[in-house]
Amino acid sequence: MPVDLQESYRELGLDEQASDAELKAAWRRLAARWHPDRNPSPQALKRIQRINRALEEIRRARESGAAPAAGPETIEHGIELQLEEAARGCTREVEGLVLRPCTACAGTGFAEPATCDTCAGEGSIRPPLWFGWLAASHPCGSCGGRGRTAVTCPGCRGQASARCRYHGRVRIPAGVRDGQELRAWVQVEGHGRQALALRVALQPHPLFGLDDDGTVQVEVPVDGFDWIGERWIEVPTLQGVKEMRLQRGAQTYRIREAGFPGGVGGTPADCVVRVVPLFPSAWTRQQEALLDQLVATNTGDAKTEPGARTAAWKRRAGVGR
Repeated sequence: MPVDLQESYRELGLDEQASDAELKAAWRRLAARWHPDRNPSPQALKRIQRINRALEEIRRARESGAAPAAGPETIEHGIELQLEEAARGCTREVEGLVLRPCTACAGTGFAEPATCDTCAGEGSIRPPLWFGWLAASHPCGSCGGRGRTAVTCPGCRGQASARCRYHGRVRIPAGVRDGQELRAWVQVEGHGRQALALRVALQPHPLFGLDDDGTVQVEVPVDGFDWIGERWIEVPTLQGVKEMRLQRGAQTYRIREAGFPGGVGGTPADCVVRVVPLFPSAWTRQQEALLDQLVATNTGDAKTEPGARTAAWKRRAGVGR
């Protein structure tokens, strides 16, 4: 263990096996004893600064060697992702502001004590008599006999904490779901690395619906004549545009592994495509003529299956003689 880290543990009266709860309890006990508001000793400010620095050193050392875990210093941050980003995985920059102990005063709210103006640092004053050297001195009321007065920290204005900017680059794995929480590290200005709890929110998608097993549902309007003619069409998926051949009479299709991962880092599920064939609500004269030709070639030619079946039915029904 580095010497400075050993000193930090000794400052708090702990050893390296102390738990996080014991670490926090020791800091609270010492801070209550040495805070300048409660302790009039001239050494109180320097001691509380050493105590706060020791706490920060130990926490930083513990965080740098282990996976980030939830704790009182964990930063919570929300992030919105599009469905495509969550399916493929992505990298995002995160930043924000968080309250942390002021580094200028080590979280005490006070700057270095100043010499008392009333007693000029003596800690006591004599009454203004003609023969003042004969009068007994008494403790200075302005500084309480300490000779120095507390000065509010200009950095935090006595609040003991300040808003610090944090930033980091976070890798989002493929397959994260809405409401899932990820752990990462970020740099906090003046406080080093700290744990980040990143909560994911998936934005509603205008085209895709997502099932619990990762199956993606999409509805695609298609030209009715393309559907009848079994033409190829392009279908949007989370993996990009895919080509799919229509089948006359079929309205539901499945594209393998074109959906959302079943879990983080898992294989993508399927994409279920429902096509909606669209036909004109009113036919043009040209379309009517072409339709008549199509009907004639389909049912009038006995060589075709529909034509043969139509002719057989007419013979049995005695129609068209």
